[in-house]
Amino acid sequence: MQERIIQFLKETEGYISGEEISQRLKISRAAIWKHMQELRTQGYEIAAVPHLGYQLVASPDKLLNYEIQGGLDTKIIGKKVHLFDSVSSTMDEAFRLGNENCPDGTVVCAESQSKGRGRLGRAWTSPKGKGLYFSVVLRPNLPLHHLPQITLMSAVALAEAIESISELKPLIKWPNDILIENQKLAGILTELRAESDQVKFVILGIGINVNSSAHQLVSGATSLKIAGNHSFNRAQVFQVILRALEKGYLRLLQHDFTGIRKEWKRRSATLQRRVRITDSSGTVEGEAFDLDEDGALLIRRDSGITVKKSAGDVILLR
Repeated sequence: MQERIIQFLKETEGYISGEEISQRLKISRAAIWKHMQELRTQGYEIAAVPHLGYQLVASPDKLLNYEIQGGLDTKIIGKKVHLFDSVSSTMDEAFRLGNENCPDGTVVCAESQSKGRGRLGRAWTSPKGKGLYFSVVLRPNLPLHHLPQITLMSAVALAEAIESISELKPLIKWPNDILIENQKLAGILTELRAESDQVKFVILGIGINVNSSAHQLVSGATSLKIAGNHSFNRAQVFQVILRALEKGYLRLLQHDFTGIRKEWKRRSATLQRRVRITDSSGTVEGEAFDLDEDGALLIRRDSGITVKKSAGDVILLR
């Protein structure tokens, strides 16, 4: 009911009378008043003027279901959203839901994480109410060797979304970082459950520094607020990102990685750079010169030999 009231207020320019809300929702004006009071406690600023009615003045910077899903209009990603004030990790919660056969595109989001993590088990700083920390359960009909494409698709989607809501020009550091002026804005983590080369589900984890201040971030990190010089409404940012992820995911399901790869290369902070990549097999140094059809990075060593890497820890040397 409160979601519908907020929807009415957002759709109305100026005031909407209590009588009109009462007629449309078929509830008493006393019930409307109670709902308005509850919405105010949630942080909504709602003006009430006798003989005019109610007007939404401002919405809170909180991740509420009707702020995220209202007007989202996606077909897969975000149709089901689980919101938490705090969890140890949205990845863990999403993995649990994946094992319980939750629908494709189920989203788990938290205002804060006590044990947020990135690649290689690194901690992800998650100050409460300042960022977007979420995981998406995906059930793609893709072969196992194509799964790195999900990380690259997600990076392109994040970069496109960030650029669309700001004047910033984000770049992608292979395989999973979004950079603004060489500082880390967002990170992506993918984990999966597979049996006999059959993918059961993939968990796509994303952390974005939205309104974090410098003292809340680790060295080398930035936020939309710092880079853009103003605060952002996190629910609105979230909606734009979910729409962009859905667009990219549908392209992958239609086996259109070629276009995604082209856009990734255009936004790359890694290609045509000298890099050092470390993985379980050791360290490789050379020029990163291309991305192959599976999403692996191609490095030309000083000897002229080309090395293919599907994962690893990357340092940009020059």
